Parts: sequence; C-alpha cells; structure tokens
Amino acid sequence: MEKKVSEQIKSFLDFVDECRELNSMAYSGVGEEDRRHQDLIHAIEFEDDPDEIARIGRRLHQSRVERRVYKDLFEVTDPVVQFSKDPQNKRVDSARQLLGKVRKAESRQENRFYVPRIKENQVYFQEIREDRSHGQKDPE
Repeated sequence: MEKKVSEQIKSFLDFVDECRELNSMAYSGVGEEDRRHQDLIHAIEFEDDPDEIARIGRRLHQSRVERRVYKDLFEVTDPVVQFSKDPQNKRVDSARQLLGKVRKAESRQENRFYVPRIKENQVYFQEIREDRSHGQKDPE
C-alpha cells in the first residue's frame, strides 16, 4: 500500500473540508451576482444612451456567466456538504475519530518492540534495540 491508511482518511476529511469552504464561497458568489444582476437591470432601465446600455448589457452578460460558475460549483459541492452535516449519521465526526484511532495504531506499529519474558533473553533484545537506535543492522 503506497499511502498509509491514516493518510487516505485524512485526504477524505480534507476533501470534505475543502468542499465546505468552496460551497460557502459559491453560495456567497451566487448571492453577490444576483445583487449585481439587479443593479445592472436597474441601470439599463434608467439609462437613455444606447452605447451605455450596450456596455451595461455586456457587464450583465459577464455577471450571468460568473453566476453560472458559482452555481455549478455549489451544485457539485452541496451533496458532500449535506453528507457531512447529516445529524443522524455523524459520518464525518466518526471518520475524524477513526483517523485518530488509525494514527494511534500506526504509531504503535512504527515504534514496536518486544519485551522478553525470560531474563536471560533481555540482554540479547536490549542489544538489538541499541543497535537499531545507532543505525546498525540486526545480528543474524
């Protein structure tokens, strides 16, 4: 396995957090473009100069394109956000707890050592641990 299990869980949780941020930004962006749309429509309504109306129309078009980008982003991130907010399942909170448990197990495995049950073997295993800590190979 290339990535540790904890790294894969962390990647998923980072993805959920990123979706939450993008979703919030997209929601705000849609609202801002809606307000801009209303401002531009009113500007056209009260403008008499045809050249200025055309210029405002181009800005209106640009605003609608921006709104579509935000709305599309909101559409694809919202299911992830709703999944993570589900109060019945608490899936993401459980995944965060799972991450802690997996990291603890991985840490235990990385620093694993054996404590011998027979006193005469304790010296042998102590020497092995010392050799490892000095970067030497295990005796065979």
